[in-house]
Parts: sequence; C-alpha cells; structure tokens
Amino acid sequence: MKLLIDKKMTYLRWPILVVTLLCCRFAVAQVPVVTLGPAFEEPGDGWDKLMQLKNGNTVYLHFSKKGGLSVAMYNAQRELIVTDTVHTQQWNSGDLESTEIDGIYEINGQPVIFLQQLVKYNPVLYRLVLDAETGKLLREDKLGELPSVQHRSVFVDDNLASHDIYVEKDPNSDYYAVALFSGAAIQKNDSIHERIQVLHFSPAHEMIHQGWLYVADTSYSYFSYIHMAVTGREHVYLGTVAFNVKHGDGIAGPKVLFSILSPDSASFSHHVLDYTAGAGNVGGYIQTVPDAALVRMLLYIPAKQKEGGSGIILNTFQAANGKLKKHVQLTFPELARNMEINLGYKEPYKGTPQRLLLNEDGSSTLLMENLSFFKQGNSQINKLHTNLGDIGIAQLDTAGRENTTMAVSKYQVITGVCEPFQLQRRAKSEWIFRNKIAALNTNTWLSYDYISRPSASFVLFNDYLQYLDTGGSDRVRKPLKFATDANFVCYRFYNGKMERLYLFGMPEVTKGYACMMGAADYNARSGSYATVLVSRKGTERTAQIAWIKF
Repeated sequence: MKLLIDKKMTYLRWPILVVTLLCCRFAVAQVPVVTLGPAFEEPGDGWDKLMQLKNGNTVYLHFSKKGGLSVAMYNAQRELIVTDTVHTQQWNSGDLESTEIDGIYEINGQPVIFLQQLVKYNPVLYRLVLDAETGKLLREDKLGELPSVQHRSVFVDDNLASHDIYVEKDPNSDYYAVALFSGAAIQKNDSIHERIQVLHFSPAHEMIHQGWLYVADTSYSYFSYIHMAVTGREHVYLGTVAFNVKHGDGIAGPKVLFSILSPDSASFSHHVLDYTAGAGNVGGYIQTVPDAALVRMLLYIPAKQKEGGSGIILNTFQAANGKLKKHVQLTFPELARNMEINLGYKEPYKGTPQRLLLNEDGSSTLLMENLSFFKQGNSQINKLHTNLGDIGIAQLDTAGRENTTMAVSKYQVITGVCEPFQLQRRAKSEWIFRNKIAALNTNTWLSYDYISRPSASFVLFNDYLQYLDTGGSDRVRKPLKFATDANFVCYRFYNGKMERLYLFGMPEVTKGYACMMGAADYNARSGSYATVLVSRKGTERTAQIAWIKF
C-alpha cells in the first residue's frame, strides 16, 4: 500500500480512503476498545435504536411488526438487566406500516419516543416516556393531529407543501418543540393563519408556549418545512420555503424564510432571504451556537450547482432577533483536489450534505455523500433506489473555510430516496416503515458514521470483503446491497497517517461482522459508540450490543 506525503496533504490511493490534513496536530492515536454484550437472536423486521443514558444505562429499542415495541436495558457494566414489551393504550403498536418515528431523545433523564401514526387517514402524534431503569412506560400522550392525508397535495416549482409533524430538541437543554404543518390545498373555510402551529415544551413535558406561522400580509399561502431548532425556553427557530400556486405580477415567488418565535409573541416573525428567489427542492439544517449568540442555517439548493457552485449556503443570524448577518456559498477546493487526484474525478465533487456537527471551538464538520437515483422494479415498494457513493468530509472554521478534508471511496444502494441531511435525521431516529418486504429493509446498514476525538478521527461503514483486500482480482466496484454481504470497517486518521482497523476480528469468506449504522448512538462526552453487531459464521448469525470506546 503506497502512501504519498507532502508538507500539506496525505493521500492514500487504493482502495478506499483519501485524507487531506491541513493541520497535523495529533501525536498519539487512540486505539478503540470494544466491549460486547450477551448474544441474542438477530433482529428481524422493523427498526432498532440504542440510547446511552446519562445514568450509565444503555436502552435497546426494537420496533417489530409482530411484537410491537420491546425494550432491553443494560447497566453501566454492560450487563443485561431488563427485557420487557411496551404496552400502549393510544398508539397502535401492531400497525407499524402506518407509523413513523419523529424522534427519540433523552429528556429529563428518561427515553422519550415521538411517534406519528395514521388514524383513519389523520396523522396523530404520540409521546411515550419510558423509565430509565426498567424501560417501563411511564406516560403516553397525544400531542396533536392533522387533517386527513387524503386531501390534495400542493406541489409547485419543486416545492411540496408540508403536511406533516416535526419534533426537534435543544441539544444544550431538554426543551423541545413540535411543529404541525397542515399543507393540503386551502379550502373555503380554512383560516390562513391557523395552518402551521408550533408547540414549545419544557423538560417536564409541559407546554410553555404556542405559536402560529404565517405571513401577515398573506403574500404566501403554502410552506415547505426545512428544519427547526430550539434554544431553551427562549426561542424556536424555523426554516421554510414559502410559495404560491399561481405565478404572475403581484404574486410573490418562492423564497426561503428564517422565522423566530419569541416567548412574548403568539406568532413567528420572519426574515426573507431574497437571494433564494425561485428556490425549489431545498434541504437544510439549523444549528444554534449559544456561546456566540448566533444561529446558523445551512441550506442545500441543488439548482445552484447548475450555476457552477456547491449549492451549499451557510447563513448566519443573530440569535436574539433572527436578523441575517451574512451568507456565503461554501467552496471545497482542497476536497475537490483530493477527489480529482485520487478518485479520478473529472468534475468538482458535488456531494450532498448529510450532517453538520458543531465543534467546541465554534468550528463545524460537514459530512457529505454522493447521491444518485434510479428506478428498478414494477411496484411502488421497491421501484425507487438511491446510490450512496463517495464520502466527502470537510472541517470548517467559523467562516466556513476548509481546515481538514477527507475523501472516502464507497458504493452502496438503498431502497427508496435518500434526501439531504439523512444522517442528521437518522441521528435523532427519524424513521418511516415504508418497506413492507423485510429483505429490502437494508437502509439501516448503509451510509456511514464519522467520529472525531482529540487525538484521531474515524470513519465507519460496512463494505464488501473483496474491497477491503487490495490483492483481490475483482476490480469492478459493485454496490453493497445486502446486509449478509457486509463487513464493518473502521479507518483511523492521525498525525498525517491512515490505518484500517477490524474491531471485531479479521473477516473471511465464511466469517464476517456487520453493524447496524441506523441503530447506533454516539456519546461525544465519553467517546462511546454503541451499535448492534451481527456476526456470521457459515450459516449461523448472532447479534450483540457492541460498545466501542474511541
């Protein structure tokens, strides 16, 4: 394996990874330490999620079409202490196909699950609060309801009026907010001022504020949800695309709004981003920076790529009043150089933003992934697919300039459409049970994770065994499609060096180890990464909880 080093950058050519380190400041690399829990039967259909709680326990949630919601609790010594099934009175656990998870958080020291379910075609949001020691259901509440999804959808200029419920928690406190978007076609008796409602909750699950989102002069009738953020009991921030169904003189065209709900107001105030005129199919993420009294909204506007840019725009607002301080379209010249030299790119890297991580010094790390889409099959279940391609990671300073960049060669395929900021939503456990065929439900195994520690950085994902061996004869890269073929690999970067680690043992043709990326939970304070490991030996497959200390 050939390693080329110059004063500024470090490259590794084949087969998987390329890293550029502009600031080499690590002297000693951390070695991950793995602890495994007791073995259990491989999880079947449904959805799995781990949570590392503040009391030291780890809770394992498994949503199954047959068994509903089951809970397993592990103590700080990684011993299994409780297994139970959650029995609910309002949410129908036997109807996962009409359920989606809008978020799973630790609030007030307890696991809290936000579930949305269609009840006679009406989306209804439920909140389940579990005990942090036993996993038992402490309370179940209905938080809101939307009109029927059978009403006509509104789609104009690549903007879909949101008819959905969203939940976001403040990462620095246990306050959270629920947004209810009623985005169907406006009827004669509808109030234009009462179609979008936001509920603000305390850590004790008490509603402390209620606000409405609308434009006072009714210049916009419809809104497409981008993202929402909460800062304690003070503010709720909301990003939307505002648009109309008609065009013409005097009719406002689509624009992005950054809106703020203050404690003393019953409605949001707005700041229109004029540079986004005509925007469509917008993705984004709002990130609060409390120490600097700022709020950032990272937008992804694909149309901007056609103009030669990245399509990724960083907006910075004043936290107190929501006024825009500056906006800049991010550029990635060092990452593009990596891709061109080492992965053979002929054009600049056009990765889709998947997650934005805030660092302690106010800088950020942007995780990107190449996405392409295709159709295959005759049914709606398995017709749409997404190629999850090469990874681009950029460490950005407070002005959005590159400090450290990393390029990773990867090729995977999932069922369904992967949208921007999918890793951001996966981290909070958003999930839709769209796959009625369990064999197609491989999404939880794919994409990747990134972990940064003081002395090293790590990239984690599942890949084919033949692409982990440089001596393999098969040089035609094929997409990873099935979990049974996957092997978990960890790449460590430190002091200008790269090292490949097999954390669970060396994979072989008849032996392998794969991890559920979608079930994982990372505790940045302790450096502990928990995931579901499935080991296979021949035809035998067993599962364990794996805690990886980075």
